[in-house]
Amino acid sequence: MLTTTLPNRSMRRLTLSVVLLTAATTSLSAQDRPVRISALSGGLAHLSSLVVGPADAGDTRLSAGPTFGLEIQHPTFGFGALFAGVAGSFSTLEHGANLAASAGAGSSGATVILGTAGLVLEASDWFANVHPTLRLGGGIKYYMFSANGASSNLTLTGDVGAGFRGGTGPVEILAEVRFLPSSFDQAKLPLRGLTPQDQAQNDLLFTIGVTIKP
Repeated sequence: MLTTTLPNRSMRRLTLSVVLLTAATTSLSAQDRPVRISALSGGLAHLSSLVVGPADAGDTRLSAGPTFGLEIQHPTFGFGALFAGVAGSFSTLEHGANLAASAGAGSSGATVILGTAGLVLEASDWFANVHPTLRLGGGIKYYMFSANGASSNLTLTGDVGAGFRGGTGPVEILAEVRFLPSSFDQAKLPLRGLTPQDQAQNDLLFTIGVTIKP
């Protein structure tokens, strides 16, 4: 019994030791990688109308607007990092035929706040000092309007993107295209002749930025 039990116990202890050592090494390696802080700027393009008007009249939609944000990435894994960020886009609400007269004619101001988090995967061996990236995440969009009778709208969004990060030392440059699928509650706008519903509101976010590794 001793000749069969002791080797099994020794093997289990050895396996446990290897697992613990591997976990500790991975943890220390992750801690050695500095957190990355990125300042972002770019533009948010809205692919969908908020309210589709009659064929012979205009839609109510958001025009593309400049976007500024801040993001933090924590390199938790050897193949990528966890991210969390916030951004604000400053746009114009173009009033369409189905928007109530109380909202006024022409256009009015609109702001979209983005808050997302998730995982950024990166390839490190493709090019020297250039890392292709793939973003997988989600979060919220918060719409604010200055038009009379309009109210704010909070909705969930995905955050999927591709780009690259490059540079050496404590400063890096990044560029990315991100797809943000979501929906919009039309009841948040003053409408006429239309029953409000949830309308698809899919956006493309183009960003460039500077990353600092403190």
